[in-house]
Amino acid sequence: MWSTSSFAHVLVIRGQIIKTCQEFVIANVYAPREMVAKQVLWDQLLPFVVINSNTNICLCGDFNSVRSLDEKRGRGSIFRQLDTYIFNKFIDNSFLVDLPICGRLFTWYCSNGYSMRRLDIYLLSVNCRSAWLNCIQVAHQCGLSDHVPLVLFVDEDNWGPRPLRMLKCWANFLGYA
Repeated sequence: MWSTSSFAHVLVIRGQIIKTCQEFVIANVYAPREMVAKQVLWDQLLPFVVINSNTNICLCGDFNSVRSLDEKRGRGSIFRQLDTYIFNKFIDNSFLVDLPICGRLFTWYCSNGYSMRRLDIYLLSVNCRSAWLNCIQVAHQCGLSDHVPLVLFVDEDNWGPRPLRMLKCWANFLGYA
């Protein structure tokens, strides 16, 4: 890590990966809920991403926006098409890639158990995506938070989840099956 900095709703880490000597920029985003405030954030982030386009850049965190109607389920708030359009426009204009998600489709669950959204995302620059072709984001089970832990896997030897292993002799134990 070379440096850290921040601006409204964003924490930034700059550094270099020791193994490959690749420079990187990680920006952790916690977007506001109000659409006007999010538009201001996207307007600030776009030049930041463009300026850092020659490095491996990763924007991650809680964007408080969904990319499509499929990323929202349950009761409560209505689907805001304009909010989705503005968020997708920011992603397209900054040439960021939304990685495939594994594990769970939704990353936020309301305490009532009826509402869920995909609010947490890893967005990678084209350079970053080219450097790590096997990148995926994995959403794990909920813990104490209403957000699920979201992990970026960049392992080149990632062969997916480990297969279930069972020994035939286990079936001989009463109550196992």
